[in-house]
Amino acid sequence: MSTRPAPTRLLHLTRMPPSPSGVAAYAAVFRHALAEIAPTTTVELPPDPAASQSFPLARRLVRRLRRPLADPGTVLVVEQAGRGLAEFWAAWWLTRRGARVWLMVHDVPALSGGAFFSRTLDRRGGRRLAALLSGTLGRRAERDLLQRVERVCCLSPAGAEALTAAHRLTRPVEPVPHVAVPPPLVPAAVAARRAILVPGYVAAAEDVLPLLPVLAALPTDWRLLVGACPDDAGAVLARAAAGLGVADRVELLGFTDEAGVRAAFARAAVVVRWRHSGWSGAAGRYAVSGPLIAAFANAGAVLTNDDRGAAHLLPRAGATLVRDADDLGPALAALVADDAERLRRARAGRALVESEHTPAAVAALLRGGA
Repeated sequence: MSTRPAPTRLLHLTRMPPSPSGVAAYAAVFRHALAEIAPTTTVELPPDPAASQSFPLARRLVRRLRRPLADPGTVLVVEQAGRGLAEFWAAWWLTRRGARVWLMVHDVPALSGGAFFSRTLDRRGGRRLAALLSGTLGRRAERDLLQRVERVCCLSPAGAEALTAAHRLTRPVEPVPHVAVPPPLVPAAVAARRAILVPGYVAAAEDVLPLLPVLAALPTDWRLLVGACPDDAGAVLARAAAGLGVADRVELLGFTDEAGVRAAFARAAVVVRWRHSGWSGAAGRYAVSGPLIAAFANAGAVLTNDDRGAAHLLPRAGATLVRDADDLGPALAALVADDAERLRRARAGRALVESEHTPAAVAALLRGGA
């Protein structure tokens, strides 16, 4: 916890929608919490995440930020994710010259994603050198940055423990709840919903196929909404839906803007966040799923096997943890057959968001540690 004065201005270094980066979608809502702490200006990174693999961009960021950060009341909030070489080295340089920085680490326990994996070296013939430099000089710079910044944050308690252990930190890492902006809800409208949402990105058709027989057995007013997925997966789902006679009740939403994403969650009685291959072995094993938090905020009852960073939230949010593909269909059928149970679970998720994940709640937590 810092003993420095509360900030009078925040500079938020991040990508923002319509960048395809998942951090952009997160930052768009986190900014509401920052704005409750102090006036906030977004310092927007190029939309393409690969653009951060650039030492020239790091230099440009330093030149842009060093003057405003000379004000002791100004704090730089850095969203650090992926191969964020530019923002990492800019933050490192600025902290060594006294700037106040809050660091939000997304891909725990990694930090820079390889401090020397610039676009020049991240190719055949250069990766061995990049790995050598990242594992020696880069590793020392990462630990130096983590010790120097005013605050280190991540999105889950498990992630905070992993980051502390991986970098042998002697300072606290603060778990900060994933921000959500819960929309106004009319209870009767929530009860009347008849859509099952599988939010994107859907990696494979196998993540959705177990739901189709359940849909076929439901009354015809029930629909299945499927978020963005590969073309081949969409084709497999379309054929399977046609074979079961439910092609007109399956909507492949594809890639959509933020308004489209919000509209899909607002329609969902049930949100299925499930992957046939599981989640914990993938990169981002401490990640907190934005779609899960959005489901809770919109009072969608949740079925999931996403046991990464949000695992500690699932029981309190009324989510149903479904491990096996054979159990997914029956779990969905049971949930849609029991309106009272579905709505009880939906209310639990919404209550969790309203108590801990709103911009005001997260801002209060951050102010308490400032």
